[in-house]
Amino acid sequence: MTEIWLVDAFADAEFRGNPAGVVLCPDGLPPADRMQGAARAAGLPTLAFLHRLTEDRYRVRWFTPGKELNICGHATVASACYLHEAGGVDDALPLVFETGAGELYTHRVDGGFAIDLPVMRTVPITPPPGLEEALGVEVTACERAEDDILVEVGSVDDVASLKPDFEALAAIDCRGHVVTARGGGADFVSRTFFPALGVDEDQVCVSAHCKLAPYWAERTDKKTMSALQLSERGGRLSVTLAGDRVLVAGPAVVRGRLDDLP
Repeated sequence: MTEIWLVDAFADAEFRGNPAGVVLCPDGLPPADRMQGAARAAGLPTLAFLHRLTEDRYRVRWFTPGKELNICGHATVASACYLHEAGGVDDALPLVFETGAGELYTHRVDGGFAIDLPVMRTVPITPPPGLEEALGVEVTACERAEDDILVEVGSVDDVASLKPDFEALAAIDCRGHVVTARGGGADFVSRTFFPALGVDEDQVCVSAHCKLAPYWAERTDKKTMSALQLSERGGRLSVTLAGDRVLVAGPAVVRGRLDDLP
């Protein structure tokens, strides 16, 4: 575990989209405490640790500065981008990533990379006490997946102007919060907040779109939708609901090795 490669996922250019570190581990994945320590020191939203099993198959684990994740789509897209762009993997070769939550699949598409993930459906709930106050916005609809709370608000401007109380959000019993609205030059927009994981705002969250895809497919009567994440760095995605799977696609850029960057 010697090099961390920095990749901007769902980005048209450097310093856009969601950054992730990619760490190749040819001798096998290190102990969890070492990976957690590296993620904390790097200070990136996520580090993906990869061990190559075969030409097209890798074992992967993901760590934020504060916690290990059970799934991380943007860091997997970043890993695929690094492997194809700088790691010598054939562009025509789909990749398989073995995770503790099952297998993830990526492949190259025109203009970027696509990842195939399991759908994560939500069910309506009453907004938890303190949620509207923590977000600072009126909630139009509230649903919950196993891990995250999905909140629909009244307008794109409501999403863009959010200034949450992160300490209050972290006290609510869930992994994170996905705030969304229809429109904004796309079928829907979103922002995602994970203060309980040490990431106040995730710049582009793929796993959130595994929940947003079925939510908005039902409301737009579309299977393939355009999406924008209205974070500071921003990100654009194409989302396709296919039964119990979600295909999320977008561009990515390899920025370089972390210790070589200014």
